Amino acid sequence: MDTEPTTPSLSADGQERDHGTDGGPFVHQAEPGQPLSEAITVAVSKREELDDPVAVAREFGPLYESIDPSALDALFDSSGTLERSAGTVSFAYAGYRVTVDTTGRVELSDLDRLGLREG
Repeated sequence: MDTEPTTPSLSADGQERDHGTDGGPFVHQAEPGQPLSEAITVAVSKREELDDPVAVAREFGPLYESIDPSALDALFDSSGTLERSAGTVSFAYAGYRVTVDTTGRVELSDLDRLGLREG
């Protein structure tokens, strides 16, 4: 039986839904008030089926080796009097192109599938 590939999206409860048969990206939605740097490690831990986000750093190295977590969190911080900055940020981490946006959406695209992995 043939199935149609699914596109990455969030379920009705706002949680991530794994990629479909087309090998599309894994999508995770940050919890309200959760820093994006933390949401990224949670997303990677879920995608890699690791026990917890701390295991991500042990397996792939700390996030700060790819991007400044404090700067990322500050860029999209909505806790102050100003609204969150608009836009997206993409960078490589743990074998994925990580893309985050103003809504707290974290998208993980496999670098090998994208033909972007170095050496």
